[in-house]
Amino acid sequence: MKIVLLNAATLPVYCPELADLLLDTLQGGASVGYQRATSHQEAESNFYRLRDELQKGERLIWIARDEQGVVGCISLALNMQPEALNRGTIKLLLVHRRARRKGVGKKLLAELEKSACARQRGVLSLEVRAGSGAEAFYRSQGYRCLGEIPDYLCSADGYYHPAAIYFKRLFAVNQTVRSIAS
Repeated sequence: MKIVLLNAATLPVYCPELADLLLDTLQGGASVGYQRATSHQEAESNFYRLRDELQKGERLIWIARDEQGVVGCISLALNMQPEALNRGTIKLLLVHRRARRKGVGKKLLAELEKSACARQRGVLSLEVRAGSGAEAFYRSQGYRCLGEIPDYLCSADGYYHPAAIYFKRLFAVNQTVRSIAS
């Protein structure tokens, strides 16, 4: 398996496979913020729309590939506000059903964390459906739960569910944030 960081030029090449991955994940019952009835074209468009964020350096996307194609992806939104330059938000972690329980998610997350550190993002956060298997996964990777927000995530079943908010401190950042007013 190979982990590849996408850029604005390579993202369109992988959009069809990323759409397949998203649809497989939804069919497997995962709650990742998309409706189960999402068409392949809609799924592909959702990934293609991230191209601008990649171009601006506001988002990073990695894919995991094996001999059959894309088996996983993960995305990191880099906070660009001056007061939040030490933070990043994990937006999406998908693993194809045929590749689950093989370390794909762990490898993608490790690559994301390594890159976050290199970009001085010492605190990562994410939202997952409360009570989902994703909670156990992130806890096993050192993430801590801050609490839940009710009726926050719409899942493949068409209903809103509570979201659990997780974070991990990768390192302490001691920076002085300049006041916007000055």
